[in-house]
Formats: sequence, C-alpha cells, structure tokens
Amino acid sequence: MRRLLPALAWGLVLLLSPPLSWLIRGLLAPLLPQVLFCARGPAAAGRRQLALTIDDGPSGSGSLELLDLLRQLQVPATLFLIGSHLPRGGAGFVERALADGHQIGNHMLEDQISARLPPEQFLDQLRRTDAALRRAAAHRSPALRWFRPGGGWFHRAMVKAVRAEGYRLVLGSVFPFDTNHPPLWFLRRFLLAGVHPGAIVVLHDRPDTIAATLATLRTVVPELRRRGYRFVSLDQLD
Repeated sequence: MRRLLPALAWGLVLLLSPPLSWLIRGLLAPLLPQVLFCARGPAAAGRRQLALTIDDGPSGSGSLELLDLLRQLQVPATLFLIGSHLPRGGAGFVERALADGHQIGNHMLEDQISARLPPEQFLDQLRRTDAALRRAAAHRSPALRWFRPGGGWFHRAMVKAVRAEGYRLVLGSVFPFDTNHPPLWFLRRFLLAGVHPGAIVVLHDRPDTIAATLATLRTVVPELRRRGYRFVSLDQLD
C-alpha cells in the first residue's frame, strides 16, 4: 500500500500534464509576452522544434557526464548556472559547454527564491553572476541573454530590472517536477505527454536530480526525434 499511494499520486499528476501545458501556452504566454514560456504561433507549430533547458548546475562530476551525454545525443541545451556553484564544475566546465554549442543562462548567485530578494540584493546577485559566468568562459565571449529566476517566481519589477541588464526572463512550458523526485516512469511519460511544438523543457542538474535527468534524456530524446521533433537553442526557438 505504501508503494501504491505514491504511484497513484504521480499518476494523477501525469493526467494534468496536457492541460497544464495548454494553460501555459494558451493563457500565461499571451498574457505575459515579456516572459518567454514557449515559442508560439503557426510558424512554431510547423517547425516542431523544442528547447532543452537545465537548471542549477554545475553539480560536480554529474555535470561533466551531462555534457558527455548531450554531445552523444547531439542536443544543444541552455544551462542556467548558479554563480556559487561554478567551482563544482571545475575550471573548464563553462568553456567546454560553450565549445560544445550550448548556451549559458544566468540563474543568480545562490539557490534561493529570487522574487523574495530586495531590489538592491537582486541586482547585486544578477550582476555578480554575470561577471562570474564571463570569467568562467575564459577566452570565449558568451552572449548572456537569458535569465531564469530562482524558484521560478517573478514580478514586474524583476522583468524590468533584468531587461535593463540586457537579459530576457524565460521560464518554460514543460516541467516534470523533477525536483520533487518522482519515479523515472513519471518523468518520461510527463515529458512525452506534455511536449509540443515550441516547447521549453525544464530539467535540473543537482546532486539529487542529475541521475534522473541523465536517465530521462537517454530515453526521451530518441523518442522525440522519432516523433519528428528537433532540439534547438533558445535563440533559435525564440
């Protein structure tokens, strides 16, 4: 019974995947055009493209394994990195990610809910993370365009502030609750049920999620390709 109840709970959440995706695309995205949830319109529907984004890295050796897997699968991703986590990836992590064709996004300095920060502290973290990402890129000059707030919550002042710093706020349209540690069958089925042309998928590179992220990508990416989807960067999707 103890195993059955969690399975039933995740099954109920799985049933919400298509309507949740529709709610984001049909309601939130049109209401909040200054925030990127997904690509929209007839052109997006016709291209059958989607973008993979991975938050909270680097997590350590698992992050290097992630880069290996993405290279093997030939999937570009946008890695939303936390400034204070950069040492975990080693000296060459950001440089290697850029060399492999991935984009780097600003995910603030600490793993906390960005919307709760006072304005001055928010800007300080945003700028310090920007500087840390550029230093970690070594001789490369990354185009730091994308920002994702910690916790996924935002407000109008935040949108305005990041725009003034040259960023655009991006969330996503397919988030399989991987930070709540669902079973692997749920992650796979949720992604396959919720994905749509123009989707932005959100997964996580944390010590407690990276194994599930790797396992999920190994099975989901080939199936999505079989369905005619192509993985592109956020720049290409937008």
